[in-house]
This record gives sequence, structure tokens and C-alpha cells, in this order.
Amino acid sequence: MIIDFHIHIGDFRSLTETKLQPVTWENLFQRMDDEGIDKAVLLPVFVSSENYIGPRFITEGGMDARTQVLEAQQYLDRIIPFGNLDCRWLGNSDKADYSPLLDWFQEHNCVGIGEVTSNVPIDDPRNINMFRQCGDRGLPVTIHNVGYLPGTYGLQDFPGMPGLAKLLETCPQTNVLGHGQGFWAEMGAGISMEDKMRYPKGPITEEGALPKLMRRCPNLYGDLSAGSGHNAITRDPEYGIRFINEFQDRLLFATDVCFGGLDSRMPHLNTLRGWLSEGKISQTVFDKVTHKNGLRLIGQGE
Repeated sequence: MIIDFHIHIGDFRSLTETKLQPVTWENLFQRMDDEGIDKAVLLPVFVSSENYIGPRFITEGGMDARTQVLEAQQYLDRIIPFGNLDCRWLGNSDKADYSPLLDWFQEHNCVGIGEVTSNVPIDDPRNINMFRQCGDRGLPVTIHNVGYLPGTYGLQDFPGMPGLAKLLETCPQTNVLGHGQGFWAEMGAGISMEDKMRYPKGPITEEGALPKLMRRCPNLYGDLSAGSGHNAITRDPEYGIRFINEFQDRLLFATDVCFGGLDSRMPHLNTLRGWLSEGKISQTVFDKVTHKNGLRLIGQGE
């Protein structure tokens, strides 16, 4: 079995990307069939104001989390739905009770929350309150992580990820799936705030905060999706393979494909299959990363 742990449905085109195709259920399932992907985790989008840029605010309907979760009910044989939240909802308070929203998501087969993209400090008390409540219900949370520079979306942190460390240690019952350039840039040491907003290149001569934090916090997982995740494990393939083997129980294959055309597909699965065929990772490791870790996280595996 292969599970893509990070997919979206909708129109993500900016004003300069109108020739690209939105992601539809039809072309999503076509991609999954072509690549041999059995199931995919739907992460609803546009729950945070930072996401509403360019024409996205006036694109066709169906982009809100409620609509996407309801549509996913038709495809539960292939789609694993997550709900989504923003810690500034419900009175913008660090005492907010998310029970009514979490109840609704769980009643509609949601087994996690994310991708959380609110542009606030990752260790903000409002965020910690929300993450704690998710963890209390056994719901893993996928995050998009960035630095503190303007012009983007995602939970903010400093180089070295002190905020993420605080969140993980304050909410030990909550499994957090890290994703985004600010997260994967931390594979190597010595990064700047600017590095947390991009994809650092070149060999990893000294390991960074990410592997150290994964050793320290068993509730931290890695969502390998997007250019940020693929760059992290391939910029220095020798190190990337060691990283996958060391953290084989807490990494998840994912793609984060945001457009529907053939040219927009991601190389992650081919990379993992190539390393498997070359004997650089074992079948056991491949199976964990491509489905077993994900099933365990959502309570559907050992």
C-alpha cells in the first residue's frame, strides 16, 4: 500500500499561473492511479487569512474546509480526511474551547488536523491551547513552518526551532507532522532567518536542529512533501538516506501537489523507489515511510 499523506483539492493559481490546472477530484485520482498511490490524506486549505492572496479570494467556491470535508465523504475508500483550524478563531483566545469544531470533524471521519498555516508564533499560547486539545483526542496535526520574515503563511519560528521545541514539550500527547521550508531548512546547521524561507542547497556538513529535535521529542514526525521535503533528503543524498534510515518510524511519504497537470507532479515516490531498488533503504523502511507510519498515526495500524 502507498499513502500520500499530504494532498489538496482546489484552485491555487496566482495571477501568473492561470495556464496551470486546478486540482480536481478527477485529476487527483488520475495521478494517484498513474503513480500507484492507493490512498491520500486530504488537508483542507484557506482557513487562515494569509492564504487569501491574488485571485484565490474570488475563485470558484468549494475551497472552505467544511465543503472539502463533506465532499470527501463520497471517496472514503481512497481519501482520508483531516479537518483544519486557526488558533485565532473562537474569540482569538488562549482559552478557546475547540470541542464543537473537533466534534464535527470527527463525526465526519476526520482523523487529524492540518495543514495549520496561521502566520503566528508557533509557541503562541493560542496555538498551544489548540494543539493540546487536538492531542487530547488523539488527532495528529500537520503544520506549515516558516521564519519570521513577511510575505508568507505558516507558523513562525526562529532558527534552531526553539518555538517548535516548546510546543512539542508542552503538548507531549500531540503528534506534530512538520512540513514547509522553515522546518526542512533545519536539516543542516547554521541557517539564517532567510534560510527558513527557502530551500538551502549543498552538502550537510553539520547536522541541524531538526534531527536533534526528532531524537529529543518522540511526538515530532516529518511530512516529506513539497520541494522543501524533497530538497531536504536529496541535497546531500548520503545524509538524506541516513536520515530516513534513522527516523524510519517517524517519516511519511507525501507530495503536496498544488496543480493538476502532469508537469506539476512531485518526484518523492520515484526517489524512494529508486533508493529501494538500489538497496539504500530496505523494504521495511520503504513500507513504514509510505504507509505504515501514517496508519499508526491515525490509529489504523500497529
